[in-house]
Amino acid sequence: MKYSRNQLNKAGQIVVADDDVFKFAEATTLIDDWRAMHQPVLDKMSAQVMQILTANSIPIAFSSKRLKRMVSIVNKLMHNPTMGLGGIQDIGGARFAFEDVPTLMVASRLLQNTSLEGFELKSHYDYVKQPKESGYRSIHFVYKYHSDDDYDGMLVELQIRTRLQHDWATAVETAELISQSPLKASVGDEHWQDYFKLVSAIFARQEKQPTAERFAHFTEADFCRQYDLTEKEHKFTEQLSSLVGAVQMASEHSFSKGYVVVHIDFENHVSRLRHFNADEIEAANELYSKVESGITNKSGAVVLVSVSDMNELREAYPSYFLNANEFIFALLQFHKSCRTAGYVS
Repeated sequence: MKYSRNQLNKAGQIVVADDDVFKFAEATTLIDDWRAMHQPVLDKMSAQVMQILTANSIPIAFSSKRLKRMVSIVNKLMHNPTMGLGGIQDIGGARFAFEDVPTLMVASRLLQNTSLEGFELKSHYDYVKQPKESGYRSIHFVYKYHSDDDYDGMLVELQIRTRLQHDWATAVETAELISQSPLKASVGDEHWQDYFKLVSAIFARQEKQPTAERFAHFTEADFCRQYDLTEKEHKFTEQLSSLVGAVQMASEHSFSKGYVVVHIDFENHVSRLRHFNADEIEAANELYSKVESGITNKSGAVVLVSVSDMNELREAYPSYFLNANEFIFALLQFHKSCRTAGYVS
């Protein structure tokens, strides 16, 4: 490989903890180069997976590839201090989504039993059969690339999941803009974390798959009452729906820099968006504080987010923002079924 594990781990330690601007710049340059090197390896892996699935007539709902964002790399290193940059397996990642669980399982068995040219399957994790405590559900394959050049030994990750599992995972990242915390790493606002754990279990039950252990004995009535209580108290689903709309509005207005204050009005079911230029952060914070002081948890919510964060999220998950209503619709339908069954009013 071009960089030794020791070099990578040292660069990772610097971007997390060192405040020397020169060391930080050098480390960032190395990490950017290391991250970019994953792209051709990722392309080769993804192309072979696509070919295997297509040759076996397995329908794919959609697929995507991405290099891990720098902020995500730093967050992962901060919350996994013993891992080291050289131990991160998903800097280059491909996702393939399928319409339902039976198709997902056929794809999983096929990929477990089919070798990729130039790649060694290093690990396989089934978080559908055994969900993470956070509620995350997907099936992961980690491949090691073998070659006689600088790319030898590089790791890339393949994630396969259903569309519903994908919608959940990307909704978590969307909510990180609201909570201003890395929920994906099970860090930050406990109410948001509990919401996503609950929704994951609801979706798992709909897909007739195992839930996280804490929900193993929940009945349909239990899920209904817990979701209804959570929504009445925090309106998380409405917040997500509003933020997705704000991201789309920002894109339509071609905002490229600066900040956006999003005021979500629960009582009138509307969202108000105000854009500020990059040099107007004080004015943005002033409006944010003013709106925040005038609302309660039951009347609304307010979010201050940078346009770059919104654009990065939209670029990383274009399929989610095209189909965000699927996530919201699934929960609205679930809530409706709860009322029909008489579990909630």
